[in-house]
Amino acid sequence: MTPEIEAQVTAFVDKALTPATRVIYLVGCGGSLFMFGAMRFLLERSPIPVVALNADEFMLRRPAALGPGSVVIASSTNGGTPETARAVRFAREAGAPVLLVTKDPDSLVAKEAEDVVLHRSVEAKQVLQGLIAYALLRAQGVAGDYDEALAVFRSCSEAFETSVRELDERLRDIAAACVDEPCVYVLGSGPLEGAAQTFAACYLQEMQTKHAVATGSGEFLHGAFEVVDGTVPVIVLLGEDATRPMGARAISFLERYNERNHVIDGASLSLPGVPAHLRATVGSFVMASCVTARLAQHFEAFSGRPLSERRYMWRVEY
Repeated sequence: MTPEIEAQVTAFVDKALTPATRVIYLVGCGGSLFMFGAMRFLLERSPIPVVALNADEFMLRRPAALGPGSVVIASSTNGGTPETARAVRFAREAGAPVLLVTKDPDSLVAKEAEDVVLHRSVEAKQVLQGLIAYALLRAQGVAGDYDEALAVFRSCSEAFETSVRELDERLRDIAAACVDEPCVYVLGSGPLEGAAQTFAACYLQEMQTKHAVATGSGEFLHGAFEVVDGTVPVIVLLGEDATRPMGARAISFLERYNERNHVIDGASLSLPGVPAHLRATVGSFVMASCVTARLAQHFEAFSGRPLSERRYMWRVEY
């Protein structure tokens, strides 16, 4: 995260957020929407309501609060999502300030945006979204830890890299155990519910053409757990945030009634350079990026199907 990007984000927030702002929208599709999870959890400290919506749904529902009194943070990783391009245009035409998070400044979506902030990787995207969240919180006077948090984000590359090394053998074992299963369930709560959705929908369904189901750790016990027969492969993403008891409760059930449980616990990470009171925040961004991405790479190695392959996406009209 460079000083230039920090200055760009701060300048946008100072311009966009006014005393008249009534709502903040987080807009994207698929993984770009799901990966708002950790950022959205952090923004629960925001006195201004935050709403996350699929880009097409955002445009079709035409929220009454959309306009100069709203702020839109849009995301499209590679910038080629037509729905998000339309949503950015729609929001700007309504008078809302829009900040686009993407990799490609010349992409389809970027051409519709005035304010574009760039990233290079899933890890950098999570750090950038953390910066945006803290900038929005500071502008509302609810980020007393802003300076310390930003200092951690500036120097957290070691925490990301170390986490992959610490978990790599575990992630490899999980992939080996699940790669040939007909269906895999992925659980997460709070800031990691989006990570569970990303892993199941994007990495397994989209990139590995593999049946997978994501569900919130709390909601798992309100329906989905009835499929548990002792042999169902379940991956649980467990964070250190306030919703940890929900994940722990799901794990307690699984340990009694199932034998194929795979827990990835953020509390096991050393997260060098991260103070104790920021572990839950930084750990969520780590788990939602490099940890799930590395697990996907192990699935790729065992299945032999490249993560870059698609059957329909970018290949046919849909």
